[in-house]
Amino acid sequence: MTLGYACQRRTWVSDKSGSYEKRMKVSQRQVILALLIILTVGALCALIYQLIVPETLRMFVGTAVGVVSLGCLLIAYWRGWSQASYATLILVTLLIGLTTDGVFLTKEFTTAAFIPPVLAMIVGGPLWIAGSALALLALLIGRAGGHGVYVEPLSILLYVLPVSGMLLARMITDTAQRHAEASADQARQSLAHTEAQAHELTQKAAELAAQNSEQRRLLDLVDILETSTVSLADGVLLTPVVGHLDSRRADALTRRLLNDVSTQHARMVILDITGVPTVDAAVAQALLRSIQAVRLLGCEVTITGISASVAATMTQLGINMAGVRTARTPQEVIRGDLLAATKPLRN
Repeated sequence: MTLGYACQRRTWVSDKSGSYEKRMKVSQRQVILALLIILTVGALCALIYQLIVPETLRMFVGTAVGVVSLGCLLIAYWRGWSQASYATLILVTLLIGLTTDGVFLTKEFTTAAFIPPVLAMIVGGPLWIAGSALALLALLIGRAGGHGVYVEPLSILLYVLPVSGMLLARMITDTAQRHAEASADQARQSLAHTEAQAHELTQKAAELAAQNSEQRRLLDLVDILETSTVSLADGVLLTPVVGHLDSRRADALTRRLLNDVSTQHARMVILDITGVPTVDAAVAQALLRSIQAVRLLGCEVTITGISASVAATMTQLGINMAGVRTARTPQEVIRGDLLAATKPLRN
C-alpha cells in the first residue's frame, strides 16, 4: 500500500511539474513584448516623477522623448515589426548616453549604463552586448570631454567585468540553443525515419498477409483438386488419389469423403490409388483411418488400383487390410454392383 501511494504521488508530482513547465513556456516574442511594456511603463513613471521633482531640462526632454518613442516601438512590435527590438536597444543607449548629466557624467558611474547590455543580452546577441556597452561608454566619455569617472581604469574594469559575464552567458545560451535545435532536428529526422520504417513494415506486413491469404486459397484449391470426388452412378462415388499421401492430404481426404458421402447420401465409395507411387505404413494407416471414418456413415468403401509393387510392399510391411474390399479397377466394382442389383430382378 505504501509503495502504491508513493508511485501515485510520484506520478502526481511528475504530472504537476510537467503541467507547470507547459504553463511556464514563453516565446521570444512574448519576452520582448513584456520588456517593451516594462520599459515604456518605467519611462512613464520617470516622467511623472520629474514632473513632481523637477530635474534638468535635458533629462525631462529625454524622458519625454523616450516615453513617446518606446510607446511607438511597442505598438510597432505588437503589429509585427520584428526590428523594433533592435531599435529599442539603440534608442535606450542613445537616451542614456545623451541625458546623463550632473555628477553622473563626471564623478559617479551611473548604474543606468548596465541597462543597454542587459537589453542586448535579451533581444540581441554577443555583438549587440559589446556594441551597446562600447557605444554608451564612447558617448559618456565624449560628453565628459575625455576625462572623469568613465576613463578611470578601475571604473572601466568594474564595468567590463559584468558586461563580459553577460557576453559569456549569452554565448553559452546561444551554443546551448544551437545544440538543442540540432538535437531537435536530429530527433525529427529520426522520427521521420522511424515513421518511414513503420510505414514500410506495415506495407510488408500487408503484402505478407495478402500472400498468406493467397497461399491458403491455393492450398484449399489444391486440397479440393487432390481429393475430388466423381459421381459414377446413383449413390456411387469415385475418389482418385494421385501422388504421395501425407498426413495433411490424408486429413483433407477424410474430410472431403465425409462431406460428400453425407451430402450426396452415397452408399459406396471407390477409392482409386492407381496414382499413388508408393505405399508405406503411414500411407496405409491414413487410408485405413479414412475408410473407417466413411464406414461409420454406413457407406461401403472399395480400394482399387493396387499395383503389384504396392501389394508386395504392403505384404512386406505386414499391413493388415483384412475386411477392406479391393478390386483391380473402378469399372470392375461398377460391373459387380450392377450384377448384384440385377440378380433379384432375374429371380
